[in-house]
Amino acid sequence: MNRLIEDIYTSGTVVGETGRVHQLNSAIGRDKGEFLYGLISDDPTISKTLEVGCAFGLSSLYICEALRGRAGARHTIIDPHQNTVWDGAGVRNLRQVGVEYAELIESGSEIALPQLMVSGKGPYDFIFIDGWHTFDHTLIDCFYATRLLRVGGVLALDDVDWDSVGRVVDFLLTYPCYEDIGRVTRVRPRGWKGKLAMTLAEPMGRQTVKRLVSPNLYHKIFDDRYTRMIALRKQSEDTRTWTWHSDAI
Repeated sequence: MNRLIEDIYTSGTVVGETGRVHQLNSAIGRDKGEFLYGLISDDPTISKTLEVGCAFGLSSLYICEALRGRAGARHTIIDPHQNTVWDGAGVRNLRQVGVEYAELIESGSEIALPQLMVSGKGPYDFIFIDGWHTFDHTLIDCFYATRLLRVGGVLALDDVDWDSVGRVVDFLLTYPCYEDIGRVTRVRPRGWKGKLAMTLAEPMGRQTVKRLVSPNLYHKIFDDRYTRMIALRKQSEDTRTWTWHSDAI
């Protein structure tokens, strides 16, 4: 792992293109970064990656570090605010550690993703979604990501504990083409509502409940941990018909 990542976490700051020092108020934690790094470093077939949302660039550093030295390595970043809100800190960090295989698309993902699909720049081996967190925007990102991702590739999403993102993940987990291959979790403090839900659901049997509710709701009822980041492997092309329907959301 490169030293810059540790320096950023230790100092709690990043430096932007203007030379201004920014507090690290928007970044993935070490556990999430190491999860992303492991997904890529453990799979030698991954060389072409795409990321929605860069901010101060911690996720980009982990992804690009995992790609370092691979033939044909290429990382594409979509971030409409990289040089405004984020003062170019993300791309500056990559340049600082010698990453020459990353490119920035400074446009909204709802515009950039369909353009990538039309231009034929896919398919990608790995796509990370950490953009605008409304339900509809996240769903649009995942809609295009599913089409841009090759069979055997990995789709990762951050902030699954947000209700808006979690509902999208619920929906993705019903897709026949996706397999859940890993999660970053945290211990769940159970309040009275959580304890009541488990008490009421337990007599029905976990397998029965699993058939009746969405995967994420099942985890919320029974798991002592909650999901913060998830990785899905695309096992096949998305061949759902126009009449396909799921009640997951």
